[in-house]
Amino acid sequence: MGIIKKVGGRLVDVRVDKWMSWDYLGDTADRFKILFLDIVIPKKASSAETFEEAMQRLELTEEDLVERKKEFTRLCYFFIALALFIVAYALYLAYQRNMTTSLIAFCLALYALTQAFRFHFWLFQLRNRKLGCTLKEWMNSEIHQVESHDIVLKSNPKDVTRQDALHKKAK
Repeated sequence: MGIIKKVGGRLVDVRVDKWMSWDYLGDTADRFKILFLDIVIPKKASSAETFEEAMQRLELTEEDLVERKKEFTRLCYFFIALALFIVAYALYLAYQRNMTTSLIAFCLALYALTQAFRFHFWLFQLRNRKLGCTLKEWMNSEIHQVESHDIVLKSNPKDVTRQDALHKKAK
């Protein structure tokens, strides 16, 4: 029996960890875990920077911000329209019984919607002049800042005197 075991052991390697390269599979799994965590977990900023400091660092002017707002708005609308077009095409493909192609089209529509979200989120940050907004703030639109140069109040001088007279009577 000993001779058969020696010969059989040489013909068939029963050490599963060696012929499967268990160490290599473990290292590869660890690398995938690190890559996945790098993608999923956002990186923290190394330093706190205000919106104005970022504008100075990037040498941006108010005109640049207005152009960026227009650009982000156009891109957001473009990707939403593209996603709607792709969804319509995917529904047509599903009606034609091309389920695999329809599924691919729906995935492309989701990608277009993620791009639309990205540009809308950047637009939200520009409008509120705050870096590092959270998704909760975006969803609830919690930040409400009114820029002083956007609102111009024009009043008639007669209205002002009338209001002053009403205030004097009230006192």
